[in-house]
Amino acid sequence: MLKMLLVAWREFKHTALTRAFIIGAVLTPVAIAAVMFLMPRLLKTTIPPVRGPLILVADGSLVPAVEFHLQPDQVQSHAPGFIDLENVHPGTPEAAKLADVRRQVSQWDVNVEVADPGADVDALKNQVRKGDAVALVIVPPTTLQFGVPTATNTFELYIQGGAAPNNTETLQNVIEAAIVRERVRLAGMNEDTARALVRRPDSDTKRLTVGGGEGSESTEFRMFIPMGFMMLLWIATFTSGNYLLTSTIEEKSNKVMEVLLSAVSPFQLMGGKILGQAGVSFLMLAMYGGLGIAAMMAAAKFDLIPWIHLVYLMLYFIMAYFMIASIMAGVGSAVSEVREAQSLITPAMLLLMIPLLLWFPIINDPNGLLATITSFIPPLIPFVMILRVTAATEPVPIWQIIATIVAGYCWMLVMIWMCAKIFRVGVLMTGKPPTPIELLRWVRYR
Repeated sequence: MLKMLLVAWREFKHTALTRAFIIGAVLTPVAIAAVMFLMPRLLKTTIPPVRGPLILVADGSLVPAVEFHLQPDQVQSHAPGFIDLENVHPGTPEAAKLADVRRQVSQWDVNVEVADPGADVDALKNQVRKGDAVALVIVPPTTLQFGVPTATNTFELYIQGGAAPNNTETLQNVIEAAIVRERVRLAGMNEDTARALVRRPDSDTKRLTVGGGEGSESTEFRMFIPMGFMMLLWIATFTSGNYLLTSTIEEKSNKVMEVLLSAVSPFQLMGGKILGQAGVSFLMLAMYGGLGIAAMMAAAKFDLIPWIHLVYLMLYFIMAYFMIASIMAGVGSAVSEVREAQSLITPAMLLLMIPLLLWFPIINDPNGLLATITSFIPPLIPFVMILRVTAATEPVPIWQIIATIVAGYCWMLVMIWMCAKIFRVGVLMTGKPPTPIELLRWVRYR
């Protein structure tokens, strides 16, 4: 056991304590988390304030509607990126964006100047060019007569050359809303009443917890959380699995394996390499899992993850890692080049792609026939089950969870045993790479 642990430490040190791994697996998620928490400050933009007259060439009846929509609270609702405060959680990037919109709107000071329809348009445009006016708006009389056969549905907006895109879009929205308001008034209706009648009600969906509490529901988060759990398993297991495959092939091709086998047995070497990469895999799970938890906390959605899901994550992570590691170590010991390993790994990889391709049907019907059958097929068990147990639609029967855990760990031990058989034969083999049938023959050797 001591020799196996020494091999494990060597494998972990040569993988996890390298500059490339630290940058890719440690510093990258830390940097992403830092940017995520700094996002509210990074989202703050400096847009020049809008101050001055707005020249309006239109029917005089449109002026009150334009002045109404130029009020601060109305301008805020027309600004790009505006989000209703009721749907924003404090401390989130959305809350910072809303505060930024309000800050920009507070700097607006625009008054309406009505120009005669017969005025010189070029002269009015020159006022805008020189900065004497914020913008020039020309609204044809027929635009207010919407519904009449001769009516139009356009207006002209002339802005300064250096106008900020956000301010331009806000001005467009203000004029559009003002025209609609005047049309409604001309039709003998009240705009506020009409908007209230056609406004769709907001859904205030609450999720009832087992302990008697309540929490706000988020369909988007509930759908993608299972995918996030499965991708955590995928990234953690396959990254370290690939390290295990390449390091085994390199040591075999460079004859380092022969030196190591002079001091330890094939089983001790295989066990040490798998345990060493297990530490690497757990480190990646902790880093990227921590990043995901930080993102959920930043969005005030961490209550969507029950603690039992984290327990399931650890149980299925151990199962998934040793299954994948067994495949990688066995194949790596049987070939001398990475290119030769592809033909042996491809069938297993095609099988492991099933959870990625069918994640949506599985989380929509976690107790369906497809999800249930694939839950008992190794090495799909941990990936499919983490999708099922974290899905939002309906709970998985506890007997199936227990059965898949027992079956999964039994298959894991079988795969480790098969890997040990292949490793013992293939670690010193050279020449033509074996076929899958030959690998099965090696398993039968005593």
